[in-house]
Amino acid sequence: MDALTWPADDELCALLRRYYQGDAGLWSEILARVEQELRLRQLPPLPRHVRFRRIGDGYVVVITPAGA
Repeated sequence: MDALTWPADDELCALLRRYYQGDAGLWSEILARVEQELRLRQLPPLPRHVRFRRIGDGYVVVITPAGA
């Protein structure tokens, strides 16, 4: 399976900005939002490798299968 990518919505972008500014306590909330998006897309839940790529003022969610 190839990597899945989608633009982060405004709420997730705001959480990511705060996380990358040092609010590490947000990580579980960030992952919960990613899990919610996976359910909406009818995709299997994590474990997968989750990254976020900054694009302009926002972020793109990049998910690859575990071990890939």
